Order: sequence, then structure tokens, then C-alpha cells
Amino acid sequence: MKNFKSYVAVIIMVMICYANNSIAQASGKNDVPATVLAAFKAKYPRAEIKNWEITNNEYTAKAKEDGNKFYASFDQNSQWVKTASQINGSWNLPGDIEAALKGSKYAAWRVDKIKKIETPAGDFYQVLVDNVYQQIDADHMGFTENYVLNLKPTGEIFAEQSIKSPLLF
Repeated sequence: MKNFKSYVAVIIMVMICYANNSIAQASGKNDVPATVLAAFKAKYPRAEIKNWEITNNEYTAKAKEDGNKFYASFDQNSQWVKTASQINGSWNLPGDIEAALKGSKYAAWRVDKIKKIETPAGDFYQVLVDNVYQQIDADHMGFTENYVLNLKPTGEIFAEQSIKSPLLF
């Protein structure tokens, strides 16, 4: 009986140590400097922060304000770097962006995802498109073409990045 109690005590101690270590690791990832928190609150006073991620000396808050989710990033000097927010549906795009897409070589492509990116240098839109609606020759392996398009608020496409992925049937 003594051995059983000792065994249980050892197991409980190991579990407590493991739990403390897990908590310490989780709080270490979310240690955001007070100056970064203050900078966030100054920029977004009504926003509710869900969590923080720290990567490459950049602090990114996943937050919500007025029902809209967004990601706001600050550098280690508490300077605002960018804010990204998702736009649901191409019908919610500003008219110039929507017209530019309809007038581009990507007009028949499917819009998969849209983000508005705000930076100190200016705003732009990122649109992920793919050609899944295009006819694919049955003799060739099916691959969709995917592009990330960066558009200025005027609708001008200023960057295109190709991303290859297999077409799933």
C-alpha cells in the first residue's frame, strides 16, 4: 500500500511539473511588451484582442472590432507594421478593384480569398485567384494555376505571384 501511495505521489508530481512547464511555454509565446500593447490600444481603442503571435521580432494581434476580424502587426519598437483584414466575397470589393479584376486576364478565374492590407506606406488588396473553371485537357494531368494578385486601391495590379497546386477531383 505504501508503494502504491508513493507511486501515485510521484505521478502527481510529474503531472504538476509538466503542467507548469506547459503553462510557462504558453505564456512565454504570448509575452507582449507593454509598449506594444499600448501602441495597439492607441490605434484600435475599441478592439478586442483574441490572441498574440510572435514571429521574427514582430507581434501580431488577432483581434475583432465592430464585428470585423483583423490581424495587426507591430515591430519590437512598438511601431505599427500592417493590418490585414479579410473581405468576404468579391461583391464587397471597392468598385475600382472589382472593375480591374473583370477587365484583366483573370476575369474568368475564381476568386478564392481577398484581403485588405493597410500599411504606413499605403493600402492595397491581395486577391487569390485560380483557373479551376478553365477546361482541362483529359490527356494531361490536371493542375490549377493559382495567383496572388496585389492591387492598388485604384485597381492597378502591381504584383502577381504564381502558386502551383494539384487539381483535386
